[in-house]
This record gives sequence, structure tokens and C-alpha cells, in this order.
Amino acid sequence: MSKDHMTKTPTRTTKSAARFFAQQGRDLTHIASAEVIFKRYGVLIDALGETFGHLSPDGGEGIFSHLYAERRNIRKMIDDTIPVRWEFGLTRSVDSYLVYVSDILTETLVTRPEILKSQEQVSLEDVFRHKSLEEFAQWAAEERVSHLSYKGLDAIGQYFEKRLGLKLCDEESTWVNLKKAVSIRNLVVHRRGIIDDKFKRQAGDGGLVKGELYAVTREDYLNATKSAMKIVNNFDSRVADKFQLQTFDALKEFWYSPGRWGDGGGGPAASSTGLGEGEMQVSRTVAEP
Repeated sequence: MSKDHMTKTPTRTTKSAARFFAQQGRDLTHIASAEVIFKRYGVLIDALGETFGHLSPDGGEGIFSHLYAERRNIRKMIDDTIPVRWEFGLTRSVDSYLVYVSDILTETLVTRPEILKSQEQVSLEDVFRHKSLEEFAQWAAEERVSHLSYKGLDAIGQYFEKRLGLKLCDEESTWVNLKKAVSIRNLVVHRRGIIDDKFKRQAGDGGLVKGELYAVTREDYLNATKSAMKIVNNFDSRVADKFQLQTFDALKEFWYSPGRWGDGGGGPAASSTGLGEGEMQVSRTVAEP
């Protein structure tokens, strides 16, 4: 999977997708900010050491020993929290994707309320306690997605294909990556990451040991984030075209990027949207080895 899917976003999106990409951008910055700040801090200490190191037989560390010691302590603290950051990033990516699915279903139901005409039954109380069709549609979409999420990502995909006539994802490998991310997310949220029989079956990994802690890896996080962004990127334009959903210009949004490792990455296109060097460094810090 190309690194480009870590940040590549469409130039026009539905309201639902705009919220999704904004959340991804904020989460990505949060995950990588400590590493970026540490690198800048390290550059400053090295510059001080190089400038004044000749004044001590022990070099820069002899003069600024407290700064060098502090840098080592901060490095250890950052390294100790790396698994938590991957865990946080993966769960946030999955949750953000599920919210997008609910939101885009709401947008579609409001635009085409006839989709609600089905064998799915609701009580009159559920209908009349909502003040508008949009409010009811949002409730109905959230209820449906929440119910289906317990059955797994495939159940949500089948529902969309049946109701909207659209597949959420046409690429099997990307869908498999997101399904695995959903399983890991559920394990983290509901079992604090302790491996159980259900997760072993879903993961299909004979090396997993029941009762042990599953350590979320950087690869797990990257696969989850890239897959979620790629699926939303590809699906959003298709659902918007089919149901004539309103779309918005993303070029001026803080999260917009043509792909920071692609043509023009970090160039005029990025600058014109307010994407600064700091944000580009954040993305590179997370995505590159």
C-alpha cells in the first residue's frame, strides 16, 4: 500500500468526509507531535554543544550536562509510550471511520428518504420524538451502524450494498486490513487488549496466546489509517454522485493534501492550503521507518 494514502485527500468531499479527514488530521498531529518537538529540541541542544563544546574537555555535554540528561529522559519517556500511541491511533481511525459510515448514511437518507422504506421496523415513539426528518434519519443511521458493527465490518458492507447499491470497498486487501483493525480495536476497547478466543479466530494467527496482551504495532496503525482513508476517499465521490449529495471544496481546509510524497508534496499546492512544514514533518515522522 502506498504511503500516499496516509495523507492524500480529495479536492471535493461530502460534509461527512470533511469531518472524517479533519479528525484524521488532528489525530495524526497528536500522535506524532511529541516526536517532532523532541527532534527540534535535540537540534537546539546539538547546536549549543557544537558552539560551546570547545570550552570543556568533555565537549558540549560537559557544559550542558543537565540538558543532555534531560534529553535522554525525554527520549525514554517517548519510547515507553510508543505502543500506546499506535493503540490510540488505530482505535481512533476505526472509530472515525464508523462515524463516517453513520454520517454518510444519514446524508443519503435525508436526501433520499424513500430508502427508509423497508422491512426495518421502528416504533411510533421513536419516530415522533424526533423534530425533523434529518434528526430521525441520523438516529436511524446511528442505530443501524451501531447494531451492525457488533456483527463485523462485512455486515455493514452488506447493508450498504443492499440499501444503497454501492460497495464500501472494491479492493479486497484494503478491506481485509480494515477488518483486522476493527478486530484489534474491539479487543482494545472491550478487553483492554487481552487476547481471547474470538480475536484468535478473527486474526487467524496461530501464534497468538490466549490471555496475553496484544501489543498494537506501528504496522497495525498504519494499515488501519491508510485503509480507512483510502476507502473513504474512493467511496465518498461515488455515493455523492449517485445520490446528488452536496459536496464542498477541500482545497482551503487545513487537512487537505495532494499527497505529501507525491507530485507537488510540500510544494505550492500544500502551501496554498495552509499546510506548513510542521504538518509535513508530522506525517513523515509517523509514516516513514
